[in-house]
Amino acid sequence: MAAAGFLSAERGDVVLFANTSAEHPRTYEFAAQCCEEIERDYGLPCFWYEFCTVEDAYRGVYRRRLSYRLVSRRPVEEDPNGYRSRGETFEELLSFQGMLPNPHSRSCTAKLKLYPAHMLLEEWLGGTAGPGHDGHYSNRSFVDRDASERRYRANRGTDDSASFRTRVACVLGRPPSRRRQRWSDFTGAGVTCARIGEGVPVTLWGRRPAEFVTVLGLRADEQPRVWRILDRTLFAEGAGTAKCAIRTQPPGEHPYFPLADSGWTASDVDTYWSLRGRGLELPTGAGNCVFCFMKGTHDLRAVAQSVDPDRVADTPSDIGWWDRIERRYRRKAPARNGSGLTVFGFFGVNGPSYADIANRECALNGRYTTGTPACDCTD
Repeated sequence: MAAAGFLSAERGDVVLFANTSAEHPRTYEFAAQCCEEIERDYGLPCFWYEFCTVEDAYRGVYRRRLSYRLVSRRPVEEDPNGYRSRGETFEELLSFQGMLPNPHSRSCTAKLKLYPAHMLLEEWLGGTAGPGHDGHYSNRSFVDRDASERRYRANRGTDDSASFRTRVACVLGRPPSRRRQRWSDFTGAGVTCARIGEGVPVTLWGRRPAEFVTVLGLRADEQPRVWRILDRTLFAEGAGTAKCAIRTQPPGEHPYFPLADSGWTASDVDTYWSLRGRGLELPTGAGNCVFCFMKGTHDLRAVAQSVDPDRVADTPSDIGWWDRIERRYRRKAPARNGSGLTVFGFFGVNGPSYADIANRECALNGRYTTGTPACDCTD
């Protein structure tokens, strides 16, 4: 689209990459190459961003809340402002929300990608110099761990004190604020362009939300994902009211699907990149989020048994990481029938676990054997 002239830096167009810290190692390499080419050849800013949390006071009580940060295209091990790739951001989300996402509640997509993107766009479209300071201004934490546990008990939390404190340790150990950042520090392209605001963040919600077009790379063979987003726009008009809990799509967002509209399928995309001598080149069945629970236990077991030279031990490209995280953040509660415990894991209530998959102990015809199409996590 950039080569065809559909995107314009002067208009304020921007390319975004949401890093969940759980991508395949090759995904980072490929995304960095694409962003460098887009900035160099077309002058379009390309930003990488991540979910994070900050401390803020609400009704006199300090708590963590959702925020975001810009990151560079270098690993955090090489650059303090670089991206994370060992599951750090994903784990912070789990510690923050106190539960694991599952096929029935895919909070990872909304909170790691969509909500942070909305916050970023409010500042970008507002014509600001960059993301403003978020959180309080002290270097120390003001969150009272004992008070947090009391609120947990008041909300009928069933975990013992040790389990609760283990779960919140990650998020409460994060920095209390996100310092001010500048767009120009995270892109090689210029950022002086005509945008909606005049140096003040706009709002994507309310009675007069900012309007913008989102260009999504969904293909013609991914029509269910396209339809789901278009259906979501029908509810978006009322999403700005105070009583509406839907926050996955702002009312002023207009989604556009050039690949789907042009009839492009996966094979067309593969041909496009092969003609250019490069591509994502992920192992068969791996995908960007290698061990996503949406794939189903059958495919996950096949991926776990496959050989991937780019797999990094104890990171999201390794099933052992998912097993460790599931053991730490799964919830247990007394069963409603009064007998035994109910376990809430990545596969829902009393479903299979990543340990079962790794040890080949999951059922071959269970409820979660068959997953959804690759990357089908739009909603």
